[in-house]
Amino acid sequence: MVVEALWQRGANLGASWGDSLGVPRPQHAAVLAAMSTGAYNTTSIGWRLSQMWRRGSEWLEYQFAQADIDLPEFPDWSLPEEVGRVLFWLFVVALSVWLGWLLYRALEPSIQKWLAQDRQWVKLGQSAIAPEADHSAQYWWQQAQTFAQNGHYGEACKALYQATLQQLDDSRTLTHDPSRTDGEYLASLDQALGKPMPRPYQLLIGTHERLTFGAATATAEMFKRCRRAYEQIQKEIAKK
Repeated sequence: MVVEALWQRGANLGASWGDSLGVPRPQHAAVLAAMSTGAYNTTSIGWRLSQMWRRGSEWLEYQFAQADIDLPEFPDWSLPEEVGRVLFWLFVVALSVWLGWLLYRALEPSIQKWLAQDRQWVKLGQSAIAPEADHSAQYWWQQAQTFAQNGHYGEACKALYQATLQQLDDSRTLTHDPSRTDGEYLASLDQALGKPMPRPYQLLIGTHERLTFGAATATAEMFKRCRRAYEQIQKEIAKK
């Protein structure tokens, strides 16, 4: 607004001088148009950058003048608007990259801590994929007795199921693979035995499937049936 007011005062002063010198009014309009264009150009990015350069050079000249140092003449650059726009966006991109780098350095300890925790959870998940295969059949038998004594009959039946699978793995009858489903165990066991599936196997595997995926309620009587089935399987494996 200040620049436009100055231009307007200059235009009015020029018009009065033109009248006193006998300059036709149409030429006054041309002068006003030129002034208007000049005022418009002062809003361009190129003009602003050139002004910043000029002010910076003047400030440096003043500072060095205080120290009595002669400086070379600074060029009076007038950048085209397109060049000024390109330089402006290059500056914005460089500033954004720099600020992003500072933000990353500030958050790096937290990021590294989060990544370390994530890797720890992955390791824990991988170690928990097959915990059943890390224990012996005797371990699962003792777990079953402990669960039953505390009234956790469902967990006791599942422990007997794990003991059975480990017994089959130890006797090389069936490989204990935690990724298998109960249906896959039944199919593999039927093929490995080469005869109709004995009822104790059907009882233990079927009970485990109902407790895990169904709505069956574990009772003391259910645990007793599973324990008898496990003892029969032990005797059958011992005969081989």
